[in-house]
Amino acid sequence: MMSEDSKKHRGYTEDSKLNPTDDSLEGRWSNIQADYRKKYPELEDDDVNLVNNDFDAMVNRIARRTDRSHQDVKDDIKSWTS
Repeated sequence: MMSEDSKKHRGYTEDSKLNPTDDSLEGRWSNIQADYRKKYPELEDDDVNLVNNDFDAMVNRIARRTDRSHQDVKDDIKSWTS
């Protein structure tokens, strides 16, 4: 079983930005995830990892963890600027 500390983000860096030219919602997520996790430090690895490429399920986990709606999280990702 993972400790609470081990579930918190592990200091993601600029290198975690996979493809800076991908404008799909999933692509944007891969490019902003590190910065997003800095803004929402309560997010854990299990919240932000895509499982079976189910982006909406991940958004639901983020929404629950940050006490926001599914649409708020999606809009946040769409409009994110670093």
